[in-house]
Parts: sequence; C-alpha cells; structure tokens
Amino acid sequence: MGELQEYVEEIGLYFAGVGLPRMPGRVLGWLLVCDPPHQSADELAAALQVSSGSISMAVQMLVRAGAVERYAKPGSRRTYYRLRPGFWLHEAEEKAKQAAEWHKLADRGLEMLGQLDEDGGDDRSQRLRQMRDMYAFLEVEYARIAARWRTGKTTSSSEESGS
Repeated sequence: MGELQEYVEEIGLYFAGVGLPRMPGRVLGWLLVCDPPHQSADELAAALQVSSGSISMAVQMLVRAGAVERYAKPGSRRTYYRLRPGFWLHEAEEKAKQAAEWHKLADRGLEMLGQLDEDGGDDRSQRLRQMRDMYAFLEVEYARIAARWRTGKTTSSSEESGS
C-alpha cells in the first residue's frame, strides 16, 4: 500500500473512531490528496478499490455535510466530486453555531430549575452551569477563529520561525 493510500485509510479510521462511517472518511481523504482535485464516482471507486454503491453513499453523506460538492468539468458529461472550496472555514462557523445551540440548551435547563441568574445550587445546576460556561466560551472562540481566518490574520509558519 502506498503512502497516499495509507493516508486515506488513516482518515477513514479517524472517521470510524469518532463514530462516523469509515467510507466517507476515505473519500474525503482521497479528495484531499488526489490529482486532479476533482474525481468521478468511477475514479473514486477505482482509487479506493470499492464498489460504486459504497462511493455513492459516501459522496451523498459528504455532500449533505457540505464537505464535498458536485463539479461539472467542461466538455464532460460525467459528474465529478471535489472538496468544497471554503469547507474548512464553514466547519469553524458550524462549530460556533453548534456551541451556541448547546449554550441555549444549558440556559434553558438552568431556567427550568430556576437557577439561570443564580450561583451555586444543587448538582444539577452546577452541571448545567459548567456546560453553559464551556459552550459560551467555545461559541465566542470559534467565531473568533472564523473571523481571523476570513481576514487573513492566521499565523504562517514563516512568522512563527521569525523569517
């Protein structure tokens, strides 16, 4: 197995390790390293040595998740797939939205217990308060990360090394 295939398998195993199906991870992994950056379903099946049905299900999941998009190659009737441009920024923005939802759910729980604006309380209130505080923090931080990325204020490796 070549290095690219090992890398693809590593991403597939990562997906499986976080409770997601392995095949979409393998497809995503391949789309990160393949050349050209767009691949037909047949090309994906051949590269990953799997059935076209496996590719179809994996691609559908990745398209729904916003990671992959369909791509029409000029002069070809085939449908191609590629990593969606801007996907990584979209991921940070989605994490901020998810954190905001968890923050709201924690506030709702505290409100239900009559502890929204109070400190202390029983174990239930403390657990909800910890949840709320963590997700309030993550909501702000993910939004900051996305904003920094959009404005190009990321630290490059040359800035870190002082070059």
